[in-house]
Amino acid sequence: MPIRAVTFDADDTLWDFTTVSKSATQEVVERFREVRPGTGASAESLTKTRRELGSEAPEGTPFPAIRRMAIGRFVAEHGGADESLADELTEIFFSHRDRAVRTFPDVEPMLDSLPDHIVVGVVTSGNTQWKKTTIADRIDFWLAADQTGIRKPDPRVFEMAAAAAGCRVRELVHVRDEPERDIAGAHAAGAKGVWIRRHDRNHPDGDSADAVIDSLAELPSLIEEWDRIGVEGVGVGPHPHPLPEEGHYDPDLLEKGDRRNVIDKYRYWRREAIVADLDQIRHPFHVAIENWQHDLNIGTVVRNANAFGAAAVHIVGRRRWNRRGAMVTDRYQHIHHHPTIEGLVAWAIGEDLAIIGVDNFPGATPIEATTLPRDCVLLFGQESSGLSPEAHDAADEVVAITQFGSTRSINAGVAAGIAMHSWITQHVRV
Repeated sequence: MPIRAVTFDADDTLWDFTTVSKSATQEVVERFREVRPGTGASAESLTKTRRELGSEAPEGTPFPAIRRMAIGRFVAEHGGADESLADELTEIFFSHRDRAVRTFPDVEPMLDSLPDHIVVGVVTSGNTQWKKTTIADRIDFWLAADQTGIRKPDPRVFEMAAAAAGCRVRELVHVRDEPERDIAGAHAAGAKGVWIRRHDRNHPDGDSADAVIDSLAELPSLIEEWDRIGVEGVGVGPHPHPLPEEGHYDPDLLEKGDRRNVIDKYRYWRREAIVADLDQIRHPFHVAIENWQHDLNIGTVVRNANAFGAAAVHIVGRRRWNRRGAMVTDRYQHIHHHPTIEGLVAWAIGEDLAIIGVDNFPGATPIEATTLPRDCVLLFGQESSGLSPEAHDAADEVVAITQFGSTRSINAGVAAGIAMHSWITQHVRV
C-alpha cells in the first residue's frame, strides 16, 4: 500500500524545543534571582523539579499545567510560595518559548521535497504556538492532545490522523524524536513509525521503528522507497511484446508499467492523450472553490471534479492550493485561477454561466428540490467558514444539502461530491 500521509511530533522533531526550553528556563531563573536574590536557585534545580512533576502528574495532565506546577513548587522551595510570582515566571517561560522557537534547518527542505500527494500533519502532546512558525501554512492538520483528549501511545490518535488525511491508517507514516510512546502507538494502529535521532540521542526502543534517520532530509527518499514497494501490486506491469505503436501510448510506461490512478481504458496512455480524450466527454458544469486558508479539501474537490467530468475547476483567492488530496487527478483536469470573487464573476458572465453557491445558509434552497442549470458554476467556500459574504452575494442562487443529524455542516469535499452528483442525476442519462 503506497504512503499517502506523514505526521510529525512537534517538539524536538520539527523544532529544537530542548535548546529553547533551556534558554527559557534560564530566563525564568534570572528573573527569580532578581526578585529573591541569594536563594541559591538554579536552572538545574528548576529542570529537576519539572522532571519530577512530569512523572508524578496524573496521566493526561496538560504539559502547560505541569510547567506551571513545577514553577510554583520551585518558587515555594526557594523562599516560600507566591502564586503571583509563579504566574509571572510561567508567562516568561512561554513567551520566551514562542518567541525563540525555530524549526530545524532540515524541515523546510524536507517539506519542499515531499511528493505533492503526501498530506502533512502534526500529532503532538505539546502546545507550542505552531501558527507563529515559518511552516504554519505547510501543515494540513494539527492534532494536539490537549484538544483531542487523546495522548500517545493511544492508537486512536493515529486513526484520527488518518481520517484527517483522508487515507487508511496503513498509508500513514509517523515521525518522532523519542520512539517509546509514538512508535508503539503508530504500530498498534497499523501505521509506520520513523525515529529521527535529534541531539545525538540513543533510545532503547529505537530498534522497534520501521526506519531510523539522522536527518529529515532522508525522509522523502524513504517514503519514495516505501511507495515503490507499495505500488507493486497497483496498476499494471510492463506491456507484453510486441508493444503497440499508436501515438497515444507512452513508450516509457509500456516498457516499465503503469502504476497511475487511472481507469483501465487509459493504461499506458500519455497524459496529454488522456486530457484530450476527456475533453471530448466533459460536462458543461464548472466547479469553483474559495482558497483563502490553504484548505486541504481543495484537493478532494479537484478529485471529485475529475471523477464527475467537470469542464474545469476554478481556484478563487490564493494561487497556491493544496494538491495532496487530488491524488494527482489535477494532471488531467483544467485548473484556472481567479484572485478574487469579482474576477470569477466577470469570467462567468462572459461565458454565460450561472453561479450556484453551495452552502447551508439560512434561506438556501434544498438542492434536492432544485433544478440546477445545465451550464453553471458550482461555487464552494472554505471548510471552516463556508461561502464568503462576497461569494454569497455573487451567487445567482444558493442551495443547501439537506442534513438530518446533529452536526452543523458536512466536509466541504463531501459536499462538493454530492452537489456534482446531483447535477449528473439531472442532466446525464446513465
